[in-house]
Amino acid sequence: MKHKLKMILRQVWARFLYHTGLHILLGKLMPQRLTILTSHCVTHKTNAFLPQDMKIEGRRLEALLDSFGKHYDWVSVGDGWSRLQSAQGRSMVALSMDDGYHDNLEALLPLLQKRGLSATVYLESRPLDGQSLNWTHKFFWLLARMDHKQLVERYLAHSQDPLAKQRLAEVLAAGGDLNYTLKKVLKYEADQADVEASLTAAFVEAGGDEPALCRELYLSWDDAKALHAGGVELGGHTVHHWVLSGLDAAGQQQEVSGGQQRLATQLEASRSFAYPFGRHWDWNQDSSDAVRSAGFATAATTHAGTNTRSTDPMRLSRWMIDDNTPMHLMATELCGGFELLRKFGLDLSE
Repeated sequence: MKHKLKMILRQVWARFLYHTGLHILLGKLMPQRLTILTSHCVTHKTNAFLPQDMKIEGRRLEALLDSFGKHYDWVSVGDGWSRLQSAQGRSMVALSMDDGYHDNLEALLPLLQKRGLSATVYLESRPLDGQSLNWTHKFFWLLARMDHKQLVERYLAHSQDPLAKQRLAEVLAAGGDLNYTLKKVLKYEADQADVEASLTAAFVEAGGDEPALCRELYLSWDDAKALHAGGVELGGHTVHHWVLSGLDAAGQQQEVSGGQQRLATQLEASRSFAYPFGRHWDWNQDSSDAVRSAGFATAATTHAGTNTRSTDPMRLSRWMIDDNTPMHLMATELCGGFELLRKFGLDLSE
């Protein structure tokens, strides 16, 4: 009941500010801030099998760039944070894309260059080397070809993890939102080496070609260089896109610094980083320590909110967006409308 009331208040407040136009006035009155909007892909032929909540249509993104650009400065995350610390200019909005998909070059860059804008693309380094994918992509690829029950059956035929096998069978029997619950079990309850091996076996069994899919879906290092030359900031996103909190301190250091080293070798060391998956349970203090020691100035989460000069740079907030994200909610965050309520102890961002 409490959550339902919160969602009603969130909608009422956001619609009031947006439809009255008060969001424009409030945006000028509130202290300078940096709001980061984030997704993974611009809808493109190369990412057709990925779920819709990872993508945004090009026309929809163009509308956001043009509309919000009237009242805020579009910046990269790194430049936005620097300007925030020096109190330069008006409030800002940054666009970031996670993982490093090929559409970021073919579909995103032209939209940015047409308007003279920048953005930040966070790269996981292993796929850019052209051979290996994070298991989530094999999961989505399989689901584009079979239902959840068939996927679990194939997974169980290969898995050597008795706990995960039991939990997956329970989830399948319970029903509900299988896409969410199956991923949750695989991410947080299963042995990660077994997940990789089992899904890879099921993927190959179904006719999958991992290097070919990797090259189709992800940027190459030459592509990344073209993005960088086009004015896009490239950030770190680890080597393998694993859940950092599931690793020990040494493992986290290797993931974070390894990704930074590949960036430095191929391009230049980055100042911006994003935690894989990005929820507060996906990373911990060891993660932040690894980010700092690797030379990054900021680390972004996937918790909604806006950022001010006093925000912890290792906990930057980002709004996940897709085609279904309402304009009035984004506009309210950008103008500082939700930040104003936070000052009174009411957080309606998510």
